[in-house]
Amino acid sequence: MDACCVPTGTPDREKLTNYDMDDRVLRKMRLDSGVLNGLVILCLLFLSIARAGATGALEYRVSYRGIFSAGTDMQIADLRLESRMLPDSGGLSEAGVEVSSQAYPLVENLFPIRYRFRSWTTQDQGRLLGFETYESTRKLRHRLYLRDDSGVGVQRYDLKSGEGRGEMAQLETGVAPVVAAKGERLLDRLGLLQRVRQQNLHEQAAYRFVVTNGRERLIYEITVVAAQSLALDGVSLPAWKLRFDGRESGGRASSKPAHRPVYVWLSQAPGHIPLRVDSRQAIGLFRIELKDRPGLDQIAGLGL
Repeated sequence: MDACCVPTGTPDREKLTNYDMDDRVLRKMRLDSGVLNGLVILCLLFLSIARAGATGALEYRVSYRGIFSAGTDMQIADLRLESRMLPDSGGLSEAGVEVSSQAYPLVENLFPIRYRFRSWTTQDQGRLLGFETYESTRKLRHRLYLRDDSGVGVQRYDLKSGEGRGEMAQLETGVAPVVAAKGERLLDRLGLLQRVRQQNLHEQAAYRFVVTNGRERLIYEITVVAAQSLALDGVSLPAWKLRFDGRESGGRASSKPAHRPVYVWLSQAPGHIPLRVDSRQAIGLFRIELKDRPGLDQIAGLGL
C-alpha cells in the first residue's frame, strides 16, 4: 500500500497494554534494528528539512503502525527540532533534533528511545563541519564526526571514551575546530533536504546528491512523485510528495539500497515547510507529523 494511503485511527490503549507478547516476540523487538533504523532515517531527513527555515523550535509526534501495535496507530515518541545561529561564531549555524519515548510507558518498557543528532555548518555556503550522534536504547553510542578529505568524508570520534570532547566544546561555542574541506561538496543527511528545499519543485523533478552517514558515502536520488492535498489535524495543506532512495556508492554495491524508500511531504510554496515523513520497515510504518496546531493554521493561512 502507498505510504500516503495508510489509514489512521485512535489506538485502543487497553488492547495495546494487554497485547500478548511472548518472550520470543519481545526478544525480536529488542533486537530488531528496524525500530531504531526507521526512527533514525526519519529524524535525519526530517531535521534537514527544517534546517533551512527560521531559527526556533518545532514539535512533532512520532507514531508506529505494525505487528507490535496490533495493527493500530500508536504514538511512540515526541520529537523536537531546533535550529540557531551561534552567537559570535562568525557565521556558524547549529541544527538539532531530540527524540524521546519518556512520555509513553509501554514503549519505555519494551524499547526506550533517546536519540539526538546535531549538525554544524558554515552559514555562508552551508558547508558541513561536523555532526554529533547520540543513541540510547539498549546500548549507548555517542559519537562526533568532523569533515575531512578522506574517502568517507569525515573522521569519527568516540565521545563515550573521551575522544573529541575538545572539538565538541569548540563547536558548541561557535568555533570551527577544523577548516571545511575544499573538495567535493559532501552533505550529511541533515543537509540533504536543505538542498532540495532550495529547488523549484514540480512533478517528476529529480535530484541526485552524495551524502555521508559517517561510515560510508551514499548516493541519494530524490523524485517529486506528485502534488497532493495533505490533511493534518483537520487542516488541508497543498503539498509536494517526494521519494528518497539511498544507495551504497562504489563498486558492485552501487545499486544496493541503503534503506527502504522514504516519503516526504513538503508544503508547495517557496520555503517548503516540513509536514510529514513516512518510513516503512519490515515491522511496520513509522511516521513523523507536525503536531503544532497554531503552526498548521499559520501554514494554511499563508499558503505555505
